[in-house]
Amino acid sequence: MKPTPVYIVPHSALQDLDMREKSQDHTANIAITAADVLVPNKFRTAAFFTNDSDEVIYLRLGQDSALNTGIRLNAAGGAFEINLTNLWKGRVSAIHGGTGNKVLCIQEVETRYAY
Repeated sequence: MKPTPVYIVPHSALQDLDMREKSQDHTANIAITAADVLVPNKFRTAAFFTNDSDEVIYLRLGQDSALNTGIRLNAAGGAFEINLTNLWKGRVSAIHGGTGNKVLCIQEVETRYAY
């Protein structure tokens, strides 16, 4: 049996496992019509939603949001978290039933491993 040649390419120790984490603010004004507040992201590891308004906001995973369905975020601080135990990497939509625009604070965390 002939030995298999191994080629070593010079590189730094940091290139062995390059991990990059980043956090993005996606705070949005929510209207009375359904709108996507997060787009699909294969690198998402967490997302945090906090209702910073005086109206209930409804979230829906993977489809258009509708009033009184999906995930309810109560007014003045209602919150929802996507994490490794309930990981969702698809789109997220939001709506509210009041008047005007309402603020939904959103923080998304990504982790990328490059080899």
